[in-house]
Amino acid sequence: MKKPRSLWLWISESRLVAYALMLLALGLLFRSHYRLTLVSGDSMAPTLKGGYVLLIDKSAYSRAEPERDDIIVMRYSNGLVVKRIVGLPGEDVEVRHGTLYVNGSAVEESHPLEPGNLDVEKGNLSSGDFATLGDNRAVPSVLAIHPIATKADILGKVVLSVGKHLF
Repeated sequence: MKKPRSLWLWISESRLVAYALMLLALGLLFRSHYRLTLVSGDSMAPTLKGGYVLLIDKSAYSRAEPERDDIIVMRYSNGLVVKRIVGLPGEDVEVRHGTLYVNGSAVEESHPLEPGNLDVEKGNLSSGDFATLGDNRAVPSVLAIHPIATKADILGKVVLSVGKHLF
């Protein structure tokens, strides 16, 4: 004759299954809206440095347009890059001796910058195009990557960064 299971054991097992299902659902929800990415390189220093972990909101731009100063992760040349949006559709954007100019006027940037003499030739952004730039203006012009992004290129908006010094 089979011994009946205790009510306490049944409740404990049911609770464990419920917790497991809840964690699975949260994981699937997280994965569909967010992504974790690791920073490599110094183009966004001092704001972001190599080794920082980024939380990216993949659906941020499904409900809003990218804005100036947003930090994004975008597809670029078979990889991903992290950059700041500095120019919006229809604007003229250039960088002279590390200073950002939009429509001919110097932009006072409120985020930390690594000073330098970076130069980026003036260009006009077409409809749907966003100019991107790193915060490290000491990067030599020949090594600097400052791609033009469309919403289709943007993987998502950085909503959280955790520096490696915290681990």
